[in-house]
Amino acid sequence: MKNSDHRAQLIQSIFESMSTMKRGIAGRWQPSNKDCPVSHGQLELLFTIYHGQPVNFKQLARQLYLTPGAVSQLVEGLEQHKLITRQADPKDRRIQCLEVSAEGIKLIKQIENYRRSIMEDVMTSLTDEELELWLRIHKKFLEQFEKRQTDQHKKETL
Repeated sequence: MKNSDHRAQLIQSIFESMSTMKRGIAGRWQPSNKDCPVSHGQLELLFTIYHGQPVNFKQLARQLYLTPGAVSQLVEGLEQHKLITRQADPKDRRIQCLEVSAEGIKLIKQIENYRRSIMEDVMTSLTDEELELWLRIHKKFLEQFEKRQTDQHKKETL
């Protein structure tokens, strides 16, 4: 087998494995509806706002590969549950920025603890060395995604 064929098979296997892992995690990543009042998509938006706040609709749409309209729909549910607040951008009062409210931070901490316990349970069979290797590979992978996103953004703004 040619080296390029072997590499293509490895990449396909990794892709399939990542897809399976994503489905497995997505089904367990959020506590029951009584403990978490928002959808999975709204919860991920809440985390994105939390890690980038203050952030505006256009930034969120670009980060999440969604339309501004889709972001608006997700934001509406978060606002109904008082998990986020809107603020006018100090540099441009026409732009609305989003921040996580105290209630939203409380929910985020609860979800982070829940997710941490799942990951600790799932990863009990891995050694510290394996976890360190996984983390190095994961960071390298994310760097490439970030580079591609930056390159794509540069092309779009030219």
